[in-house]
Amino acid sequence: MRVRSRVPALLLAPALLLAACGDDGGAQTTAPAPPPKVTVTATASGDQVTFDLPAQLAPGATELTLVNDTKEQVEFQLVQLDEGHTMAEFYPALESDGPAPIPAWVHVFGGVGETSPGERRNAVVDLQAGSYTWFSNTAPEQEGAEPLYRRGGEGTVEVTGQPSGAQLPATTARITALEVGPTDYRFEASGLKAGSNQITFANNGAELHHVVIARLADGATIDQAQEFFASEDFKGPPPVDFDASEITAVLDKGGKEVETVELASGSYALLCFLGDRAGSPPHLIKAKMIQEVKVA
Repeated sequence: MRVRSRVPALLLAPALLLAACGDDGGAQTTAPAPPPKVTVTATASGDQVTFDLPAQLAPGATELTLVNDTKEQVEFQLVQLDEGHTMAEFYPALESDGPAPIPAWVHVFGGVGETSPGERRNAVVDLQAGSYTWFSNTAPEQEGAEPLYRRGGEGTVEVTGQPSGAQLPATTARITALEVGPTDYRFEASGLKAGSNQITFANNGAELHHVVIARLADGATIDQAQEFFASEDFKGPPPVDFDASEITAVLDKGGKEVETVELASGSYALLCFLGDRAGSPPHLIKAKMIQEVKVA
């Protein structure tokens, strides 16, 4: 569930509308409450990191703002683990250099994607009641350094109490991950524009997916990008600019969240670097999950 050095050799209660009776006896629809805002702040002391966030959150759509006050990339990925399992059991899959199975007892619920040093990033996630584990799995800045989740970038949060009644906001922009056939995975995208975008990212497939929105390098074509990513060798300069890219958190099947991203006008490649749960090459290699989208 990671993108290394931004040139990835990868692993890796619903809100209700309430009706009230008006004085004239007619039904009035009450608008859903806006998602409560929660800030997650990442700080560093030496090689250790600390994520400051509430210990408890209310069920319902929640706007998470990840503030990165460290000098390396961070993310905030939410998962649930079946009873009796721990994150330490998940480490081997996260740290594998090749295709590795994702255990069936790990359930993935999105979060806030990769956030650069000194930056902040927003995502709205729909949280159901339960216990969640969060972790940051971005690549270490220095070769040989341990991943962030081994240096303090891991913890738990309880989603409990009265539901907030908030729902995911409706957005014009959408990116949906689809699986048309066993070797034909793809994205459908619409409504992207230059500037700030609220994008509904939905996983309508059976496998785990994320989306890397990477701007094509000057003069590069999507065909060149497809050729470059046809193998894991990644020889030569990449035809996409990973420094001008946005990477979402990972969603399980049926998952949905709203990401806020900044895009300049131009041509972008949408890519998925995750493998199948059973263990497979990244989806852009196994199933050519790379597509062009133009932003104007």
